[in-house]
Parts: sequence; structure tokens; C-alpha cells
Amino acid sequence: MTIDNDQRRILRDIDATTPISESETDWAVNAGYAVLAEDGDIDLTKEGRALLDPA
Repeated sequence: MTIDNDQRRILRDIDATTPISESETDWAVNAGYAVLAEDGDIDLTKEGRALLDPA
């Protein structure tokens, strides 16, 4: 899977716990790259982390 620069920034922001918009959160969760906890915390999934790791 290839993501664009903006999508990569969203994943980096999640990883760094930088606030992101609701639409960015929705994209990451719906794409399966992040999970949203009941308390509103967001974290990357294994797939999301793999997209950030240098290959």
C-alpha cells in the first residue's frame, strides 16, 4: 500500500501524539492504520507503524 505525503504526516502525528483533526482521525481508523480507544486516545496499528518504518 502506498500513501501520500499528507497521509504519512497524519500517521507521524498520531505516533508523536500531535493533535489531528476529526477527519484525519477518521481516515486513519477507517483505513486500519490506527485504533481509537474509548477515552479518545489514538494509536497506530501494526499496519500503520509498518508504513512509517523505513523499508
